[in-house]
Amino acid sequence: MKNQQLIKQVKLRIRQLRNIFRDVLNGHIFSMASKHSPPVKYQNKIELRQKLNPNDAKMHNLNLAIKAIETTHILPGEIFSFWKIVGNPSKKNGFIESRSIVGNQITTSVGGGLCQLSGLIYYMSLLSNLEIIERYNHSVDIYNDETRFTPLGSDATVVYGYKDLKIKNNHTSPINFTFDVNENSIAIELNHSLSLSRNDVQFDTIQATPTEIVIHTKINNKKSTKSIYKKPTFKE
Repeated sequence: MKNQQLIKQVKLRIRQLRNIFRDVLNGHIFSMASKHSPPVKYQNKIELRQKLNPNDAKMHNLNLAIKAIETTHILPGEIFSFWKIVGNPSKKNGFIESRSIVGNQITTSVGGGLCQLSGLIYYMSLLSNLEIIERYNHSVDIYNDETRFTPLGSDATVVYGYKDLKIKNNHTSPINFTFDVNENSIAIELNHSLSLSRNDVQFDTIQATPTEIVIHTKINNKKSTKSIYKKPTFKE
């Protein structure tokens, strides 16, 4: 068991170093937003609300991450990295086990449930015309029309050290994400001092087979991103 844990930690460290090297090569390493940025007063906001079916563990993890994200003010040209701001979702940092998908299986993991936050940030970034630097869709679509809380194609999975969500503020003024959470819903607000127009974002199914779904994201009727999902072979 100790050897397996050590191997896991070594693999994670190697992946983190690879990510840092990639950020250096891409010129992103010195453009990362910090949660220690000075507060800014905002005049306008764009809001997006989703259904929320939380349990106590998920709510705990969401609130921890929200505290870090809300204190981050993304200056023009800066890049918001989900994991740089939220940090390692470990027990040491206060996170607990909640539902997640690991290896195409529904299970529990420490920090589970955070993908709804990253998905909200991604969806809001599409609506507000922010630049998407890094985003991964989930590999499996586990929902149906009755249980789906956000359009298929609007998600953004995050796995610490392996899959991040990175968004660049390509506007001319600072921006900030805040959230409103209750027992039935969660809303994200993009705070800004610009006259931002809200993009028309559509998620069109271009292929659906018994084993796979392909979604094209269109922004103002122009094709942007393709997301591919496998249909689950397991039962929830």
